[in-house]
Amino acid sequence: MSDVLLAMRDVCIRTPDRALVDGVSFEVRAGRILALVGASGSGKTLAARAAMGVLDVEPGLVRGSLFYPALSNEDLFRSVVGQGAAAQRRLLASTAKYRGGYLAYSPQSASSALNPGRTLGRQIQLAIGRRDTPPSNLGVEIRQILEEVGLPARAAAALPAELSGGMAQRAALAIAIASNPRILIADEPETGLDPVLRRVVTELMLEVARRHGVALLLISHTADTVKRIADEVVRIGEGGARV
Repeated sequence: MSDVLLAMRDVCIRTPDRALVDGVSFEVRAGRILALVGASGSGKTLAARAAMGVLDVEPGLVRGSLFYPALSNEDLFRSVVGQGAAAQRRLLASTAKYRGGYLAYSPQSASSALNPGRTLGRQIQLAIGRRDTPPSNLGVEIRQILEEVGLPARAAAALPAELSGGMAQRAALAIAIASNPRILIADEPETGLDPVLRRVVTELMLEVARRHGVALLLISHTADTVKRIADEVVRIGEGGARV
């Protein structure tokens, strides 16, 4: 059986004036770490969002294909290529069932992953609700998830504004893994952290992903981190992408 969980082929996403992503191809494999690297504005995040079925520019997707081979042989982009905003909105709706379940996304800013009006425990509870099978004891499960990312049980009652930067990154990771995803997409998780915290957060993310058998798609421009942890590297820039 193939270990490919996500395959993107020759994707091109445009505005009327220029290509934002051009010729990007990559595969995310079970138990592996794939890093997307490139300069700021090279299209790393846009490519990762497209991999989740999220396209929100016009004319948008003009070329390419997207598969989740572990689920089906369907090309999710087949009815979207060249069809504009309306087709992209239909794709967004049809792939909603995969986001937060099959794929989890941890955005560049931890604050973007956290709802300021809900406690961390409530947000983890909502993520757990995406699982196919609910846990037998929700409270115990939430405490175990918090412990796994190095947060105390009392953090469940905290609002995001009450968390430090490092705690917020851990909280975002807790929410991301709570749904038991097959793929974790981490968008520059080191952003805004000092060198010591960057290493701590990265190593924690790697440890948690390996413990759960989750494939990791890491978006980064930190060469040292990529060299240290990535199994494969795809470089995105002018003229498309290369491994």
